Amino acid sequence: MKKPSYIDMPFEEWRKSFSFFTEVSVRFSETDMFGHMNNVTPFVYFEEARISYFKQRRIKAENTETITVVASQQCDYMRQVMPYENLRIYVKTSTAGNASVTLHYLGENESGQPCFTGSVVMVQVSKKSGKAVSWTEEEKGMLLS
Repeated sequence: MKKPSYIDMPFEEWRKSFSFFTEVSVRFSETDMFGHMNNVTPFVYFEEARISYFKQRRIKAENTETITVVASQQCDYMRQVMPYENLRIYVKTSTAGNASVTLHYLGENESGQPCFTGSVVMVQVSKKSGKAVSWTEEEKGMLLS
């Protein structure tokens, strides 16, 4: 399989650069008629991992002035995932801009085999105006640590 364009280093180096992960187990309801994990399910796992990652980084999730919205999201599939498989969903910050952040994801099975990868660009916006709001230097530091 061709390496996704958002991975800008050798795959094994990129893979080893993750430290944060959350664990999930594929539920039967997350499978499709072919008996494997449905292709939309990784996006649910990405969201779950991202929320845990932001909490661990102490990025405020309940700010009354701003929200963080998904601007672009991608998933690349490497192998089938079956019901009841246990997965680790890794997440890390790739880049942090003024008001945006790019996160990368890696989903691995219990054997440590990569099953899917992903990338998301999120933008912090004002709840009132809908316009982009810059991260504070403290938030950028927490995202990039």
